[in-house]
Amino acid sequence: MVEFMLALPILLVLLYGIIEFSRLIFIMASVANASRQAARYGAGSGEFDGTNYYQDCEGIRDVANRSAILTEFDDINITYDRGLTSDGEQIPILDIDPDPNEDTCPIEDNIIRNGDRIIVQVSASYEPIIDVVPVDPLEIVSASARTFLISVPIFGETFPTAFAAETSTPSRVPTETGISTPTPPPTFTPTSPFVPGNTVAPIPRTPTQVLPPSATPTPSPIPPTPTRTATAISCTGLTGISHGPLVIRDNVMEMSIFNNTGHTLTVAQVYVEWNHDTGHDGSDPSLRLQQILLANQPWSGDLFAPSAFITPYNPTLPKGDSIVKFFFNQSYDERDGTERIIITIGNPGCVNYPVDSSK
Repeated sequence: MVEFMLALPILLVLLYGIIEFSRLIFIMASVANASRQAARYGAGSGEFDGTNYYQDCEGIRDVANRSAILTEFDDINITYDRGLTSDGEQIPILDIDPDPNEDTCPIEDNIIRNGDRIIVQVSASYEPIIDVVPVDPLEIVSASARTFLISVPIFGETFPTAFAAETSTPSRVPTETGISTPTPPPTFTPTSPFVPGNTVAPIPRTPTQVLPPSATPTPSPIPPTPTRTATAISCTGLTGISHGPLVIRDNVMEMSIFNNTGHTLTVAQVYVEWNHDTGHDGSDPSLRLQQILLANQPWSGDLFAPSAFITPYNPTLPKGDSIVKFFFNQSYDERDGTERIIITIGNPGCVNYPVDSSK
C-alpha cells in the first residue's frame, strides 16, 4: 500500500500529461484540416445557388466548422491575394488587405481574375482541463491558400458561316432526245404441204416479210460542263495568318495581324486579358477598356474585368496587314504578365483558328 501510494501520483500525472498532450495535438490537427478544407472549397470552380464558391463566405466557414471536434474555433478569416513574388512577398489585390488576420469576404466579381488565391485562416485556443501548472491559454493558428480559376475561355464561332472562295456551278446532265426500238426478226409463212388424194393443187404462197420501222437517229450526248468545287481557305503555312508582338504604349495595347490568305476573313470572337486593377501608376491604378479598333472597325464600351469576350463585335479581317488596338481610360504603366489578345477566325478551313498573341 505504501509503495502504491508513492507511485500513484506519478502514474496519474503521467496519464494526465498524455491526455493533455493528445488534446493539444488533436486541436492542432483540427485547425490545420479546417483551414485546408475551407480553402479547397473556396477555390472550387463554378457556382453554388448562383454564388461563386470563393464568395460563399458562410459555406466556407461551414466547411471549416465541420472539423471543429473537441474544440471551437475562435476566428475564421477569409481574404484574397494575387500570389507571391519571387521573394515570397504577397501581391495584393486592389482595395483588398491580403493579411490573413483580416476578413474581406465577400469580394466583388470584377476584381478577381484567374490565378488569384483565396486564403483561409482558422484559430482556436487551448487550455488544460485541470490547472495543475499555471499555463496561459495557447492560440493555435493555421492558414491555407489555394489558387482558383474564375473562367476558362472556350473558343468557338458565334454564328454560322457560309463563306467559300469560289462560287460553285452545278454540272449539266446529258439527256437523249430519241429512243431507237430494236428491230424484230422477219416473219415467214410456210407453203401448205401436198396431201395425197387431194385433186386440188396446192396454192403456192409467197413468204411474207415484215420490214422493220425506220429508226430515228439518236443525237450525240452533250458533254458535261466541269464542276467547280468551293475551295476552303487555309490559315496555316506561308499563305495563312500570322501576327506580330503585343505592344503597349501610352493607353493602347495593340498587335499587328498579317492576312496572307488572299481573302477577307470574318472574325468570330475577340478575347482580351489585361491588368485591370493595378495597370496604371497613379492614385487610381485601375484600367477600363473603352474602345477597340480592328482595321478601323470600332467597338465602344466600358469594361472593368481581368478578361473579356467582346460581344457583340464581329469585324472583318482584310487582306494584307492590319492592326487591332485596345484603348484604355488611362496610360498602361504596369504589366503583370496576363496581357493577351486572341482573334478567332470563323471561315471554312479556318473555323475556330486562333490568332493568339501568346503563341
